[in-house]
Amino acid sequence: MTNSKFSNNLKIIPFGGVGAVTKNLFVYQYGDNILIIDCGVGFPDEPGAEDKLLIPDFSYLLANKEKVRGLIVTHAHFDHYGAVPNLLSKINLPVYASQLTQEFIKAKIVEFGIKEKSVDFKTISHKSGEIGIGPFKVTPFHINHSVPQTLGIFLQTPVGNIFHVTDYKFDWMPVDEEPFDIQKASLLAAKKKPVLLLSDCLGANSPGYTESESTIKQVLENIMIRAPRMVLVTTVSSNISRMKQTIQAAANVGRKISFLGRSIEESSKIARKLGYFSSLKNCFLPFKKIKRLRPDKQCFIVAGSYGQANSALTRISQNKHHQLKIKKRDTVIFSADPAPPQVIVGVNKVIDSLSRAGARVFYYEIQDNLHASGHGAAEDVKMLFSFIKPKYLMPIGGDYRHMSAYALLAQQVGYQEEKVLIVDQGQTVSISSQGQVVVK
Repeated sequence: MTNSKFSNNLKIIPFGGVGAVTKNLFVYQYGDNILIIDCGVGFPDEPGAEDKLLIPDFSYLLANKEKVRGLIVTHAHFDHYGAVPNLLSKINLPVYASQLTQEFIKAKIVEFGIKEKSVDFKTISHKSGEIGIGPFKVTPFHINHSVPQTLGIFLQTPVGNIFHVTDYKFDWMPVDEEPFDIQKASLLAAKKKPVLLLSDCLGANSPGYTESESTIKQVLENIMIRAPRMVLVTTVSSNISRMKQTIQAAANVGRKISFLGRSIEESSKIARKLGYFSSLKNCFLPFKKIKRLRPDKQCFIVAGSYGQANSALTRISQNKHHQLKIKKRDTVIFSADPAPPQVIVGVNKVIDSLSRAGARVFYYEIQDNLHASGHGAAEDVKMLFSFIKPKYLMPIGGDYRHMSAYALLAQQVGYQEEKVLIVDQGQTVSISSQGQVVVK
């Protein structure tokens, strides 16, 4: 056992997700008990080099694996769950996640060679009450993001209460679900005063509020109705809401849908399994059947929105895809955020190749309403501060410039500079039973 002085302190150690957008992994340790929140991958500088995905450093967890009580995965984005198979191959631990997030994890662990039945999955949702994990009491609540069933976490510990609010925005008209559950979160905050809020900072340097996801359908429909031939739409494969809006837009203008590319096909299977596309089942056709239709009746949702080297869209742009060829006056729509700096070069190369082949390409430089961010902008960030009201704040899920912008927003609403914890990867936030917070 550890000594009493150590046992009376909570340690929070980020092994990713601070000073960088990706590779999210946060360790909460109280005495001989460790709870992990998220376990994602980082991405290399070279676009699409999937064999070079960056895995978090598990050294600390491996050295303390007998103390690990569980892993909570907040949502189904690869930078939050992509390294779960790697961790499970080294440590046997229960995995707490929503039903949708579990399905994405299960698909990856099978690829990794881990049998699904060997993993202790525990389903949680925004409707879950208080869950005991070692000395921690966990209450999930619903938040909006660009993938359904994203969870915020309220964590009660022996030394104080903490909100861990991963990637989020306030969407009052979401496509697949309810708005951010402000009532549940604010009641928890009011009754059990939090000492610390860890929250998404990626949009902190963007003014105003983030637009609703539901604004995208009409934009897509307006492009499709004017498209003279085949339409290809590419987005992030986990963005089920965007896929659903694409299907609805295509149906409204008389087009059928087919999916192309491994990640998109896998995501669409998960979405259909869980009923997200149940009202649209008559809109789909297998590839062989849709190709029999006139080009102006075809719409494909295609993997490769980030210009990944071996993706379906990249191969199509290079005239190397064995099933689909671009012809003059075909339309390609990029409905994804090109902001990650490591992907812009790859995306632009694909756009150039598609344009050279004669396609009409709609992308971020042509119009800025093809994508709605999943991350709250400056006013969203301040709104979260206003009803959580923690003693301390800690920006996560962003580069250093986003963390700095978050700190400035905190000062605008009355937080002193020392109340905002700017933490580097591998540093430790220590919270004592007296409420003293130290970063070292």
